[in-house]
Amino acid sequence: MKYKFEHEFDCDRDTLMRIMYENGVLELLKPELTTIIEGESLEWQELDNGVKRRVRYLPVPKIKAVGPKKVDPKWMEWVEESEVDFSKFKGFYRNVPTTEGVAKLLKNRGEFEFVSLPGGRTKRITSGELRVEVFILGAIAERFIHDFAKEILDEESMTLNKLILRRNS
Repeated sequence: MKYKFEHEFDCDRDTLMRIMYENGVLELLKPELTTIIEGESLEWQELDNGVKRRVRYLPVPKIKAVGPKKVDPKWMEWVEESEVDFSKFKGFYRNVPTTEGVAKLLKNRGEFEFVSLPGGRTKRITSGELRVEVFILGAIAERFIHDFAKEILDEESMTLNKLILRRNS
């Protein structure tokens, strides 16, 4: 399944990229996030024109069981591996499940770009592909994961925007 999410921010794209890719930004946002139970910056490396990072996310469980089988919340945990190029105003990411069995079935990768808008605002466009390699049920799982990913990114962008506004005031 291919997807695209768009979010607008009250700052220029340089400011957005630098704050979004600041070392430890998830830990700053986490107290206000209701869709994420745990979040942790695992790796952060400054590059010539950007940043490379790895961030672990454990979302609030949306599924308690599949039939009689209970779903372990850790099955939903993933590590974002991403890189942003500040000079090109874009980057790419890969979300890797931390549970081996889930990682074999779920593939998610894509890119994001930062577009200047009038009034010093910025639009972040996140696009990518999500594949759940399970016969018949894969398409249902993809739609479910897509909807929850949108919920997480909507909340993250709102919380990030609040941080930006606090810093700019």
